[in-house]
Amino acid sequence: MNIWTVAREYAGIAEAGGVKNVSCSLSESLVELGNHVTLFIPLYGCTDLSSVSKFDCAWHHPVTVTVNGEEILLTFSHGIRNGVEIVFVGNRMFSEKKAVYTYTKEEERNNPHHRRGRGHVDSLSLNTLFEKAVVAYGETCLSMEQPDIIHCHDAATAMVPSFIEEAKENNLKLRAFYWHTKCMVTIHNAGHGYHHEFNSVADAVACTGLPRSMLTLGLNDGHVEPFLLASHYARLTTVSPQYADEVVTQDENTGGLAKHFRADDTTIVGITNGIDYERYDPQNLEASLLPYAFNPLENDLQGKYKCRSIFLSKYASLSSLELHINKTVEQHGYLEKTLDENMVYIVYHGRVVNQKGIGVLERAARIVLEKRMPVNFIFIGQGEPELEEKLMQLSSDYAGKVVFFSGYDKAFSRLCIAAADFAVMPSNFEPCGIEDFIAQIYGTLPVAHATGGLRKIVDEETGFLYDDNTPENLALMLHSLVKITSLAGKNVFNKMIGFAARYIKENYSWRKVTELYLELYRSMVDEV
Repeated sequence: MNIWTVAREYAGIAEAGGVKNVSCSLSESLVELGNHVTLFIPLYGCTDLSSVSKFDCAWHHPVTVTVNGEEILLTFSHGIRNGVEIVFVGNRMFSEKKAVYTYTKEEERNNPHHRRGRGHVDSLSLNTLFEKAVVAYGETCLSMEQPDIIHCHDAATAMVPSFIEEAKENNLKLRAFYWHTKCMVTIHNAGHGYHHEFNSVADAVACTGLPRSMLTLGLNDGHVEPFLLASHYARLTTVSPQYADEVVTQDENTGGLAKHFRADDTTIVGITNGIDYERYDPQNLEASLLPYAFNPLENDLQGKYKCRSIFLSKYASLSSLELHINKTVEQHGYLEKTLDENMVYIVYHGRVVNQKGIGVLERAARIVLEKRMPVNFIFIGQGEPELEEKLMQLSSDYAGKVVFFSGYDKAFSRLCIAAADFAVMPSNFEPCGIEDFIAQIYGTLPVAHATGGLRKIVDEETGFLYDDNTPENLALMLHSLVKITSLAGKNVFNKMIGFAARYIKENYSWRKVTELYLELYRSMVDEV
């Protein structure tokens, strides 16, 4: 099959959230299974081309599209990465951005109105420009290059099917080119703040140029929603069967989308994301990026505890407070040196945003720490400044017991996870989650709120789940695990650690997941 992948982010090229892993792993697995895959992605100021071969800065001829009433010229560059053809969409609006969706510290220094961690003020224009560029690219192609499937990832690309529908009405060449093409839109997150919605039909008309009659199909409380529009012109999927159920039943956690999906009897297919064990394999230092090798599959954890030792001595101590990891991570607080081999380490790794339950975790940590248990907390991530401040204050209030690393570095983040006993995931809602997978691969048992895709954790077999996401419930769970570990010793959960690693490797490979997508693609192509 000929498949176009459309994404604003892609692992190893331009990274932001979990979409990068899905768009990359799915694309590469599709190629491995004999399909032709072309990725479309903007050429940002932060784009990393180091892993892209045969880069050609002039690919096909430029196109002009209209956004906000202005004609804008777009260029296409091209390269190949692991068998995936990559088309980079070029324009100054993309190249001036230093991160995919939000402003960086550097951009805030240059313009105080561009607050670090806040979304780009022109995000809707960026989305529209990119989506229109993908559709217009068809004008530069030969008929034999027609895609069978265009797979769009998340709300930032979800209007591609609408633009194709409009183009088929008004452009004879594009009508012929896309006539047999089917579109899929994957909802990676339907939570409030992830919709990329227009404030009104008038705003949507002005930005996109789409007819009002079409845009009203996406109305939700006065806003025009890309996901709702996509439901009329594309097959919708999401990243776990559990979340597929929540997307059509939970109005609160979908910003009101669920009621419209129910009213329209929209079918949303849930396919759980996979993980490529080999890309994290702790036995392979080149893949894991860890300082020591170990093998949870065989309960060989000596290297894990060596990783802990180097983490504590080199990165989490009082003496390392001035250390910045690759200038992208800042340390707040520290962990005291201890001779207690049964000290328990709990890590949180991920975005520091409300969706992830940071407020719940911060208060739960205080409850546990007040009990003077043998436990230390490790936090690493970045996001909302107000929540980062909470974690900084926590590290100050419990000096020697809490360390917070603000920022992101792939190798260091993995070291933080591998150094811990438990990885806590108190998400208020979670479409799928990858941190539970990574933790299990590194012999770190997940402790998670039983919501959405986190329910793929098998309670008390591959990790631990708790209901009712309150600080008290989470603290009770953590207190119990700390007590068991400190009294029985760090080996008490070794059998579970081994089973969890094997369970992930055997059941969640991207090859298996990709075969499910291929089955769905084929059913779409066969539809009349």
